[in-house]
Amino acid sequence: MSGAPQVPPGIGKSSEAWPAQPPQKPRRKVTLWFLTVEGFEYFKLYLATCCNHCYVYLVKEGLIWVERIFWLILIAVSHYASIYIAMQSIDRFLTKNAYMGIERDYFSWNTSLPSLTICPMERLDRELFNEYCQSHYITGKNQDDLWDLLEHLANSTYMNFQDIPNHSSLDRTLDKLQLKPDKYMELIYNLTVDHTLNPVDKLRIRCIDNDEYIHSRQVLTEYGLCYLTNNNIDDRYSSKYLLFGVMPEPNEYEIKHNVRKIQMGSYPDKYIDFNFIGFQSPIDVYAHSSYEVMKVDNNYGYTTENLYYEPFSPEITTDHNFETGASVRQRNCRFSHESNLTHFPIYTKNICMQECRLNLVYKMCKCIPHFYPNRLLIPKPVCDFKTLRECMPQHEAYFLKLYRERPNSNKLDMAPCYCEQNCKGSVLSLKVSLYTRSKQLYGSYGATMTEKEWPTVRYKREIYLTFTDLMVYIGGTAGFFLGFSVLGAIEIFYFFTMRLLFHLFGYKI
Repeated sequence: MSGAPQVPPGIGKSSEAWPAQPPQKPRRKVTLWFLTVEGFEYFKLYLATCCNHCYVYLVKEGLIWVERIFWLILIAVSHYASIYIAMQSIDRFLTKNAYMGIERDYFSWNTSLPSLTICPMERLDRELFNEYCQSHYITGKNQDDLWDLLEHLANSTYMNFQDIPNHSSLDRTLDKLQLKPDKYMELIYNLTVDHTLNPVDKLRIRCIDNDEYIHSRQVLTEYGLCYLTNNNIDDRYSSKYLLFGVMPEPNEYEIKHNVRKIQMGSYPDKYIDFNFIGFQSPIDVYAHSSYEVMKVDNNYGYTTENLYYEPFSPEITTDHNFETGASVRQRNCRFSHESNLTHFPIYTKNICMQECRLNLVYKMCKCIPHFYPNRLLIPKPVCDFKTLRECMPQHEAYFLKLYRERPNSNKLDMAPCYCEQNCKGSVLSLKVSLYTRSKQLYGSYGATMTEKEWPTVRYKREIYLTFTDLMVYIGGTAGFFLGFSVLGAIEIFYFFTMRLLFHLFGYKI
């Protein structure tokens, strides 16, 4: 028996190779079909494990195909109803997100009196005109004919364009002056005195309440240069700014007095009034909301007597967060500084309709009247006096109404015009009467506005839905029909991002 230790086999022998690795599974070939099958299986896994209602019955084992179709139809109907109602909520939020409420606590209100726009029937200053003609060597009959033309242009609007004269000397005179149609209004402005700045108190156009002044200004309207008082619109609505883009200088005579922008009163007041006086020629008077401008076809008419107005004007106000809490599209109205107009820097519904009208005139006559602001990068051509005489009267009713009847048809041709309401305004009704022999009292023509009957209701625009309300509406609808929640949405995101990534890297799910 040998005492030598036995050496295990293989010890001391050189190894020719490493031990064999365990056999690897053959890799499956990645094809479009393979990805489709894997994606479907992963989607089935989501349906089987998600927290939303009823999806599990589409993939649950042991159900026959009739049951699966039944649940599929119910899920489809629920999804349709949820999306349909949610889209209605979104549409209401985006386009109908305001309503008009009624307030009745009238003892705490301050109500604005309506505004007045007065157009004098004599516009040009004879002395300024004579100096202009003298400096340009226009004399005799040519001077008289030019005065006749400019005075008619200064007083022209859609109802009287046919009255513009067509003297034989005018073409030569206008050529000599190099007076093009786009300079008509500038010349009229330079030959018209702004009588709100007249140093003589009795000749100054002013709005007064006892010893207090109410702000008045010269404005550019569809009836030429007129005067506006007791208005909430800022001073960009003035003749100087609309024509030249320059803000008017402060009225030094108003500054000397206790001037206010607008006359306001409340229910406890017995009555509140103001007098808009200082006009030395017959006048045409327009009464309108203090948040609006005049409509050229809504006037009292030519008068040689002072007018006396008794208004009743419930106001339309807004909630404190109405402007910032909703867009123009949501509330379907605009504030004056939210202008989307081309020719005007401020917005009111009547100004918007003026722009619709000038665009319609441009379409029909290939030019616009001289009394519109035209400070554009590419200004529209301005009509000469002959085109005003010939083209405008043919379509007078269409231009004023912005619609017309089609020949041999009951249908109407509507001018392309969409103007939102003013967010702030008033519902105006007026009693008007002649104030006879008042010129002897005031020493001028004008109008008086006296509020005796104060409104006991007021309308208030308020936001219907906030963004939080919209989320509650949509979430409630989805929860009602689908059992859906914020966590369900997070689960979808998680399942098809983070968990899918882990699955692709081989982690068992």
